[in-house]
Amino acid sequence: MKRKKRIKSFLKLSTFYHYTLMQMTLFKKGKLVFIDTLQQELDQNTGIPYFTARALVITNDDAASTGSLQTLKISDLISKLSNFIYDGVNSREAHKLYTWPINLGDNSAWAESKKSFIERHVMHFPIRIHQVEDENQITWEFITPEEFKKSPANLQASPDFQHYLDHQAEYFFLRKEIIDPE
Repeated sequence: MKRKKRIKSFLKLSTFYHYTLMQMTLFKKGKLVFIDTLQQELDQNTGIPYFTARALVITNDDAASTGSLQTLKISDLISKLSNFIYDGVNSREAHKLYTWPINLGDNSAWAESKKSFIERHVMHFPIRIHQVEDENQITWEFITPEEFKKSPANLQASPDFQHYLDHQAEYFFLRKEIIDPE
């Protein structure tokens, strides 16, 4: 009887993790803009919080372009492994873009600092992903709303992305000035 309960419990848990992993997508080369509110998650292995958000994503794979609405781990954009291109040529480590907390061992202070930066400087700003190495080493830069709205002619759109295409006037994206962050 106990074994059946454990198996049932394990199946529920593994189904939950499988569903969560299936919902969150990895970054790919292309354009995106985060359009949803941030969701704080907790890494089960490290206990470190991270953030996810839904984004309109246009990826270019070989001959076809795809438009979709995806949930992405937005924290990866400002990880120690990622790079931010600030003037079209020069880049810097993305984790140096936000203010670090005074107590470096305080996970909640880190989360609050990242959340503040992401809400002010990443959400609703169109972004181009230039390169993705491994799963969280990302090279990216801001692009203009007009550049994001230019959809390739051969775009294969998911139903959610098609809704965006049909109602573009209802979507408002912010414009980021290109300046040296130093």
